[in-house]
Amino acid sequence: MRLGIIGCGWAGALRSAAIAKIPAFRAVAVADQDFARARALSDSYGSQAVSDWRALVSRDDLDAVVVSTPPHLHAQMCIGALEQGKHVLCEKPLARNPTECREIVRAAERTGRVLAVGFNYRFYPAIVKAREILDSGRIGELSYIKSFAGHPGGNEFTHPWVHDVEVMGGGTLLDNGIHIIDLTHYFLGDVVEVKGYATGGVWGFAGCEDNGFALLKSSTGKVASLQASWSEWWGYRFVIEIYGTQGCVRASYPPMMAQVIWFDKPGGRTRRRVHLFPIFQVIERLRSPRWTALQSFVEDLKAFAQATAGNPTPLALGRDGLRAVQIAHAIYESSRNGHHVRLEHWATPHRCSV
Repeated sequence: MRLGIIGCGWAGALRSAAIAKIPAFRAVAVADQDFARARALSDSYGSQAVSDWRALVSRDDLDAVVVSTPPHLHAQMCIGALEQGKHVLCEKPLARNPTECREIVRAAERTGRVLAVGFNYRFYPAIVKAREILDSGRIGELSYIKSFAGHPGGNEFTHPWVHDVEVMGGGTLLDNGIHIIDLTHYFLGDVVEVKGYATGGVWGFAGCEDNGFALLKSSTGKVASLQASWSEWWGYRFVIEIYGTQGCVRASYPPMMAQVIWFDKPGGRTRRRVHLFPIFQVIERLRSPRWTALQSFVEDLKAFAQATAGNPTPLALGRDGLRAVQIAHAIYESSRNGHHVRLEHWATPHRCSV
């Protein structure tokens, strides 16, 4: 697969590193309005550098484009690439609001190209193991879900635009929280009803909530609770607990871990197992958490290639990205008016075709 990358910041550089680890992939060109940054990245991986993203998406020697820019640029760049016949992998969130997301999804449907969203947490080993356990039936039928994602802000705000509502479209729910929204949606099934609250007062960023809380209901009546936070003073972490009628699986990071408890019947003898992934802890200590993100990006890109070949994968596709942003904005709406918000019914989220 021949790829172009728009945006040569942290995410674009990590995508380039991931592409370099896959023998069948090649980064042909990179684009950034800061040409010096594009040139530095291209020199590292043997690609070509340009400053105009439109020149990149119009190239004939690309199969797909990775959009790694701030969210306020996603709609025009994704649509531009799709209309040039390129498959697109866009970093999260897909866009700032549901309207922009729908425009991107419609462009993918119109052009027949694959649109994917960089929800790389789906490829963390703990999440892969949790999916495997749920699908195996070990914990019985899905009952409900509890999930959380948070960090303490400060140095975790890697760019000033992360808390600029004009760029992001919101606060923690569209930043770190969009991952936990996607994972909850991924395990719960299609979300059709949302009740939520968004609160501020910690950091004071205009239009950007510090904490978001929600109850989600699926089309089959299953319920999940979630929270996203920029004031998790204990440090960065995420956890998702999937409860079944015969047990529970808990996936968390850091450290990378999946724990499962199960029984033959409620009140029966319980069994437990902990799935550890020590290589992640060892290498993160030697290097940094960037290594873990890099591994997930490699798997994400492999799944992207499979999707372009028409094969089913756990990859988050266009409608998954739209649904995650819809849920975030439904929480905002519910918080403002005090009512629950209804969303349209779709198919099972991780089987979407766009």
